[in-house]
Amino acid sequence: MTAKKSCVEFVLDEKHFALPLENVKEIISRPEITPLPMASKHVRGIINLRGDVIPVVDLAVRLGGTEERKDRSEILILVIDGLTAGVMVDSASQVAELDTGDLRELDSNAGLDRSAVRGVVRHGERLVIFLNAQSILSVDREIISQIARGKEEDRRDRSSLDIMRIVTFDLGGDTYGFRLEEVREILRYQEPVSIPDSPPFVEGVLQVRGAILPVVNLRERLRRPGDMDPERAKILVADYGDFKIGFVADAIREVLQVPLSEVSDPPAVVRGESGHQAVCAIVNHSDEIVTVLDKDGLVDRDRLRDIASDEDSDRKDESSVAGYETFVVFRVSEQPFGLPIKKIREINRVGNLSKVPGMPDFVEGVLDLRGEVIPAVSLRKRLGMGLDEPASEDGRILVVEMSQGLLGLMVDDVTGVSEVPLSRISEPPLSMKELGKARDFVSKVARTESEGERMVLVLSPESLLSPEEAASAKDIAVG
Repeated sequence: MTAKKSCVEFVLDEKHFALPLENVKEIISRPEITPLPMASKHVRGIINLRGDVIPVVDLAVRLGGTEERKDRSEILILVIDGLTAGVMVDSASQVAELDTGDLRELDSNAGLDRSAVRGVVRHGERLVIFLNAQSILSVDREIISQIARGKEEDRRDRSSLDIMRIVTFDLGGDTYGFRLEEVREILRYQEPVSIPDSPPFVEGVLQVRGAILPVVNLRERLRRPGDMDPERAKILVADYGDFKIGFVADAIREVLQVPLSEVSDPPAVVRGESGHQAVCAIVNHSDEIVTVLDKDGLVDRDRLRDIASDEDSDRKDESSVAGYETFVVFRVSEQPFGLPIKKIREINRVGNLSKVPGMPDFVEGVLDLRGEVIPAVSLRKRLGMGLDEPASEDGRILVVEMSQGLLGLMVDDVTGVSEVPLSRISEPPLSMKELGKARDFVSKVARTESEGERMVLVLSPESLLSPEEAASAKDIAVG
């Protein structure tokens, strides 16, 4: 019986395969792939395809192979049961009409997963293995329906009546800070373009998502000695309502939440260009003095607003049109991850932890945060990433607020705070069963300018512990 079917034929490890043309959306050259922790071994990660986040499968491993080659050059973009996904192949050879009515059974010695193979068909002088597209990927229809209903995680507002949250940074050997609510994002340092007739402490301007950002050198502004290291320096972007200004700091230290009892008014000695004090508060926290700066006292708002005016008045920052979300971005084994800044109570250096018997191996112990006992989870161990790598000297603990209480997440380093337009935030491909635990851990995928073409995996902290583990952690915290 003859049954012609249009198929895309491709080569994989010197064997010829085919998939129905109706399932192949397009063929692309392999871009950079962002690894996805805790997924099945044949899931290589995710890619950004013109704004859509798509999972990518190593087809050779899915079919039963063990070798994970890095040189596969092409990706077939498939649409299967409502799921868009990519499969890595060596090369796509042609579109051909195959006689699928004359399929033969696959040789048992072929070394392939027979559940994904419909059969073998002869095409010209060669044998072509015809694959079952639906069996290559498993689609979780319940997850698809949840996405369609647009369920969102409930967020609870944090009371800030009796605390101050500050981003602290190094400057000339001393510790300074801005109030967290004044900082829109933190960028890696890049040399600004100088502009004529500007104040001596204004390094120049940068273009960030179409808007002009004046950049102020805080060392110069506060007359601090020494030179900064461009590799460690960061730009803190402060919001002035209708425009923004970037302030260059030597390095970011941490995010602190301090009680107002540790905050005192500054002496009225340091005045800014506008007549305001350049310092708005002095914090004495854990025997360390933090000088909290007043963004309005540091600059002449009107003068820098003129510099910030975009030459093209028709261009609009996409974040002001479509909204944005702000994330703390950090790394685990070189992979960028993120958490909504609203979830972060503070960020601390990794100190001494007390071991607790009977906890999972990824719980490194507990830390004492000003009288609160908090379990500390190693994200390397929890996500199964970089287990053989040495501990990072820049390690930090992110103190995260969850419904069960506080949780400390140990990360390799914190790279900054990114304000991401909603148009650059996507849902992860949750409907693919092979993504395994990654479906629980990763809540969003963000494309940030600070990470270039790499995507930031936004974690759901509530999913990092099982209900039993969370209950044990809560018992530790209260006991």
